[in-house]
Amino acid sequence: MNNSVLNKLHGLSVWISNLVFINILWLVFTVFGGILLGFFPATTAMVLIIKKLLVEKNEFSIKKEFVRLYKSQFKKSNHLFFPFSLCGFIIVADIRFFSLMDFPYSSFVVYLFYLLLFLLTMLFFYSLIVYSDSIGNKEIYKGSLYILLNNPMTNLYILTGLLLLLFLTAKVTGLFFLFSGSIFSVYLLITVARTVKKINIKSIDINF
Repeated sequence: MNNSVLNKLHGLSVWISNLVFINILWLVFTVFGGILLGFFPATTAMVLIIKKLLVEKNEFSIKKEFVRLYKSQFKKSNHLFFPFSLCGFIIVADIRFFSLMDFPYSSFVVYLFYLLLFLLTMLFFYSLIVYSDSIGNKEIYKGSLYILLNNPMTNLYILTGLLLLLFLTAKVTGLFFLFSGSIFSVYLLITVARTVKKINIKSIDINF
């Protein structure tokens, strides 16, 4: 076996171990923040760390960087995602209400569609938040909606990846704790980065 193959296998093993570690940190700090308040800063820290791994060649302490980002993003991320939390709560409450009442099936489907749009918008927002140093919050919101409304294939790719992840985590014991958030974040960042390059959103500089 030549050196190039060994190097690739070593690189793959490093990536796998890093993704496992990041996923565990994500879960631990989500719980540490009380789940509701901890989820957004922990997820923001996760996607920022993964973006850094994709871009930078220099090694760094994942744990120290995660803790630093979690602390620095705690208030900011909860503030940014408060509208998403509110909208999500309203939509879920409405779906729950319709499921208990004798309302037309079409109304229930409409609310499920709204929930789907909400989920996709939040995922796109997370994929663009890694560029928050170069663009403002307003541009992130606009970019998320632009991708959602103008790129049906990207929506399909993201939903397919999400459904596949949900299926695998339900079938494979322990997969949720090892890879659920981190592996999907890699897929999300790469998919959205390719979309941004394709549609040429000039305010966003993709460097991976």
